[in-house]
Amino acid sequence: MGAAIPSGKAIDCITRLRARAQAGLRAFSGPLLVLAVLLFVVGGWYSFRQLDIAPDELQPIPLALLVATGPITLLYSGIGLYLMSRSVGTAMPLPRSVTLSTYANLAEALPVPGGAIVRTGALVASGAGLKSSSILVVLSAVLWIAIACLGCGLALVAHGHPAAFPLSGIGFCGSGLATGWLVARAGWKNALLTLGHRIAGMIIISARLHLAFLVMGQALPLADALPFALANVAGSAASIAPSGLGISELLAAGVASTVAVAPAAAFLAVGVDRLIALASSGLYVLVAMAVSGRNGTKP
Repeated sequence: MGAAIPSGKAIDCITRLRARAQAGLRAFSGPLLVLAVLLFVVGGWYSFRQLDIAPDELQPIPLALLVATGPITLLYSGIGLYLMSRSVGTAMPLPRSVTLSTYANLAEALPVPGGAIVRTGALVASGAGLKSSSILVVLSAVLWIAIACLGCGLALVAHGHPAAFPLSGIGFCGSGLATGWLVARAGWKNALLTLGHRIAGMIIISARLHLAFLVMGQALPLADALPFALANVAGSAASIAPSGLGISELLAAGVASTVAVAPAAAFLAVGVDRLIALASSGLYVLVAMAVSGRNGTKP
């Protein structure tokens, strides 16, 4: 069952509101950056104190495995942009998609929806229309949040938490509406591929967070990592702080009790995962720039 496609007037209204929000965020970008970094540093220091561990006591093997997942995450992100290009009727090569999506990951470090802007620009540059590209990027983000809510809700069912069924309901309805909307705009095949891609993303981020908790010496089942995946997604989607820096970690600490995890461990695990993901993106971009500079081409 397909969802209704919003009218042009509604889309224009959303675009104007988003532009105003972005302008307001840019005006406060400096203080927001300082506040985010301060929150992250103070929260990290306090969490280390609460767990009574020093940075040099972090577990090296899980940390190495977490670092090794960096290329998988970048490839996953590139596949997402590739699927978007298919959905708007253009053919973006996968290597190009990986590079551009990595730039988008780094753009999310800005206190504006930088990642969404880069992805929209990449689709437009590939030959798609601005409106259809913008709608698709928003749809993909809505589906990502809905899948995260559904996963979190299902994980909390096992713990008997009262938020389990409301979150599951929101995630199920949101996923259905977003998928139906995608079917209407891009066809069944692209819609189902996008849905499968987002589900795979939840598995990847849960595995990464599982390893991040092991770095802290905390064993956490993969399913119980899903509430922290939602905290990660929600913090990043806010676009208030760079990549949700500090916000996602604070949200993770807040939901830690739902799966009987120490809030300090949750804060550090989400923070370590975020820093490694950003470092992977930064390293890839540096290598891409070096290679393109040597070949005289654009990265």
